[in-house]
Amino acid sequence: MITSTLAFGKANASGSLKPAIKHWKFATTRNASSATAAAHNGNGNGRARRSTDDPIIQRELFMDVLSANATKRDAKQYLARFKKPQYSGPQAKDVQAERNARHRNDQDRLERIGVNLGGLYAPSRAIADTPQFTRQHVQEKAAVIQQQTLHMALVCLKAPETLDDETLEGLALTLAQLVKLDMRIILVMDLGSGISPDIRERRTVFAEQAERLLHAVRRHSPAASRFITGAIEASENSAVPDLTVPMPKLLMEPLKRGIIPVIPSLAYTPSGKLICADSGQVMAALAKQISQQGSQVSPTTSATTTSLDRVIVLDPAGGIPSRDRGDHAHVFINLQQEFEEIEEELSHYTGACTENTSAQTYQEHKANLRMLNDCLTMLPSASSGLIISPHEAATSSQAIASQEPTLGAGTRRQKNTLIHNLLTNKPMVSSSLPTARLPSAQTNTGEAIPTMAPAATLVKRGMPLTIVPAPDRARGWTAPENGRTSLDLRNDPRIDLPRLVHLINDSFRRELDVDHYLNRIHSRIAGLIIAGNYEGGAILTWEAPHDAPPDDPTRLVPYLDKFAVLQSSQGSSGVADILFQAMVRSCFPEGVCWRSRKDNPVNKWYFERAAGSWQIPDTNWTMFWTGKGIAEDERRWRDYVGVCESVLPSWADGKRPD
Repeated sequence: MITSTLAFGKANASGSLKPAIKHWKFATTRNASSATAAAHNGNGNGRARRSTDDPIIQRELFMDVLSANATKRDAKQYLARFKKPQYSGPQAKDVQAERNARHRNDQDRLERIGVNLGGLYAPSRAIADTPQFTRQHVQEKAAVIQQQTLHMALVCLKAPETLDDETLEGLALTLAQLVKLDMRIILVMDLGSGISPDIRERRTVFAEQAERLLHAVRRHSPAASRFITGAIEASENSAVPDLTVPMPKLLMEPLKRGIIPVIPSLAYTPSGKLICADSGQVMAALAKQISQQGSQVSPTTSATTTSLDRVIVLDPAGGIPSRDRGDHAHVFINLQQEFEEIEEELSHYTGACTENTSAQTYQEHKANLRMLNDCLTMLPSASSGLIISPHEAATSSQAIASQEPTLGAGTRRQKNTLIHNLLTNKPMVSSSLPTARLPSAQTNTGEAIPTMAPAATLVKRGMPLTIVPAPDRARGWTAPENGRTSLDLRNDPRIDLPRLVHLINDSFRRELDVDHYLNRIHSRIAGLIIAGNYEGGAILTWEAPHDAPPDDPTRLVPYLDKFAVLQSSQGSSGVADILFQAMVRSCFPEGVCWRSRKDNPVNKWYFERAAGSWQIPDTNWTMFWTGKGIAEDERRWRDYVGVCESVLPSWADGKRPD
């Protein structure tokens, strides 16, 4: 039986974002209190520009949040950062308790010496409630300030000289919106390969491009940005110099005021020599400094803590390409599982580049992947990276800036990828979603036009993936020749059975009848997929229809028997997508089937990823499958249906699986 407990059911279907938006609107209004008449200032082309504090822009920004499809859980996690700092110290009830204790001690002492004052000694309520300012008491119980967290993003903008003014304008608006949404930004600027390596020429180009960006940001953000050239220091006389951040306050002080520091990929040596620096090393040095600063702040000080939540790469090359997906793009990368494989894949691309893509482009993809791997290794597991083209990051913002209020029906604007990522920490489309199920646009006549996924790749440090046994890279798992498998969950040293049972019980919220279950799947186990530290898992079996010979491998059906995710790992961690991808791409590339209750709220997720589904007559089951040609092969179809009808449940409560 499969009733996966993913975060696509009640948690996502319930709740509204309206209270969240009301709270968030107050927070953003606070950051925008210094609005000026810049709403009607012209740019170099003479066109009027609206400030981000314009009501239309504010409304569109709220619509971006609403259209980001953030779940109730995502909204709560995002809004938690706006809570006011709390102060822990002597509470009123503690002070009153001490007063009462002193009163009882004094009264007991008077009674021991024979003095009974009756009610005369008892203080009046007004006197008892009067605040007492005692220096000794305050010194003993000094208040401890709960520090405010400064949420930060490191952004690397590559080849800004190739961006036209319109794209740069849209990109500046997106950055201003992120700052308004309480994300502080440090931007590292790197030049394209077409610029001369001469240090003087590069310094001049950096200054010109920084001036363009600063002017664009200034039109959309009251705090604007600042060009900082002395933020990075390089070691002396070294072929590969070590980069450090000698004066962190040079960056932190502007960040606290909402200013975007813009840093060129240049560095000064202790002797004052200016050298070119690799943008990946600059990003790594900044990530190291921010992570160390966040971990070294004492909880008794009033300093602001830092949390580096995002590492964003704005590269005209876009996201990481993939040869396995039909849209040729990696939507999500689990570094602990896929880093070496994708790096090797990009190296093969370099040797056999396509007509539209040069070898240099694939080298840039490899550099971007290594950059994110180096940075995310130093950061908490909740941090993520995003690789996206500047054009894609600016497209939705350009629509906002150019949109005029109209009457009547209109078309829905494109979602803002960066805002969506800020709110949800998820890719725009699920990584396990087949290419054929990607969102589509509609023309004025209602005709659907397939659209490719945005050229963006979400990268997380993620979790390791264990597949037992290791599948063949070309064929995956194959049916045993004698119809029986040797994998035994009780005795295999690669499997921690107690943890696996706990995972299933926690995910399904039911107790598994372990003995009955192990006996049922004995000699049928095709393999297991374990995500992380038993945060998620899938058990797959070879099932034989009731009318098939037990030793006929051609009649065995690949079946997904258990698909489980810990409740604490459900949501934006991507465990379900990691498991599903491994199942359909590595283990059973030719197809697999499973069943689910008709009223299971997870069925929407299954419908989107399955090649087909069928409600089994006279049962409460819906059968799902992947692969091609299942419904066309009559015998194969009967075998799939027979297996999904006959699998026995193994729950300790004995309840029917309805």
